[in-house]
Amino acid sequence: MNGYLIDSNILINSNRFYRQQFFPVVWHFFLKVPNFYMLDRVYDELISKPDDLCNWTKYNYSKRVTTADDCISEYTQVNKYLSGSGLWTPAGYQEWTSKYEKADPWLIACAMKNSYTIITDENNTGPNGKATNNEPKIPFVAQHFGVSTESFWEFLKQEHFVAN
Repeated sequence: MNGYLIDSNILINSNRFYRQQFFPVVWHFFLKVPNFYMLDRVYDELISKPDDLCNWTKYNYSKRVTTADDCISEYTQVNKYLSGSGLWTPAGYQEWTSKYEKADPWLIACAMKNSYTIITDENNTGPNGKATNNEPKIPFVAQHFGVSTESFWEFLKQEHFVAN
């Protein structure tokens, strides 16, 4: 593993449950973890709503963003898998493939290319038999490509986080 790539849901949920003014240790931890990367698509999503998370993201990550467009070949592989596997109907996989700015397939593509572990709170659930109209989940698709994922709590444990 060469580092961590964060899904927006980690920071959105942290902002909701561990507000910066009350739990600064959590926010300092995000900044101290070595090899902790944010994809430009995630960055753009987080700065789209003017709030504390937007301000924190701009202040701390404006110059520390990984560019998704560097992973076009891997992105194409992810999209081919989604549309060609028969696991999702067009209504399901188009949640990812029809929106170029959608971060999820780019997270997997970037993690594939750079041997990153994706930190996400999505469950590792996928289609169960027939093709589904549901949107794909990062851990399920990442697993197909040999990309590791961890939940927020697994990440904290892996990095020996302790709130003192």
